[in-house]
Amino acid sequence: QTQGNITNTTVTSSKIYYCGGISNFTRWNLYSSNGLYMNIDTTTCSFNSTPLYFTSMGGNDEQWFLAGYTAIYAATKVSFTIYMISSNQSNNVLMLSSSYADQWNVNWLGITY
Repeated sequence: QTQGNITNTTVTSSKIYYCGGISNFTRWNLYSSNGLYMNIDTTTCSFNSTPLYFTSMGGNDEQWFLAGYTAIYAATKVSFTIYMISSNQSNNVLMLSSSYADQWNVNWLGITY
């Protein structure tokens, strides 16, 4: 059903499969001059098709300065990639250092139906 530019989709299924995890802060990599990225491996979930992935950021401090990590890139049934920037850090090296100091783990969930 479409109303203006909003599309509502309803899926009826007798079987919904979900699996999630926490990807450790040590998996962040440098990206561009002011960002980081993380490839998240989901093979242990054994998804049969590419799921809908959702993420949130955990940590001990300063994760409220981060942006972009909820945007999912290159999603497949075995992995996906996220990128992030910080409004508080001027370059990626400082961000990487903060990711370790503040333990910015990625909480993720995949859902298929």
